[in-house]
Amino acid sequence: MSDEIHISSLIVHACPDALAAIAARIQALGGEIVPTDGDASRLIVLIEQPSARATADMLDAINAIAGVYSALPVYHHAEPALSLAEPMP
Repeated sequence: MSDEIHISSLIVHACPDALAAIAARIQALGGEIVPTDGDASRLIVLIEQPSARATADMLDAINAIAGVYSALPVYHHAEPALSLAEPMP
């Protein structure tokens, strides 16, 4: 188990005609798609990775998908992985 967990959200701007295929590819990489109001050219993506380097690699992989114009981080949080197993007060 990794010492940390990195949780990030991204905005992915993409070709509207390829959005479904891009979403499927992102999910195959391990990303989760957040439902939106139906914007035909943007996806909100959540990712969890064991390190900042793995997070950057995932961002690079998403940016490399055909039809993706840009994938930009909006939020990033890191904490010890063991703290996620602790009950919240």
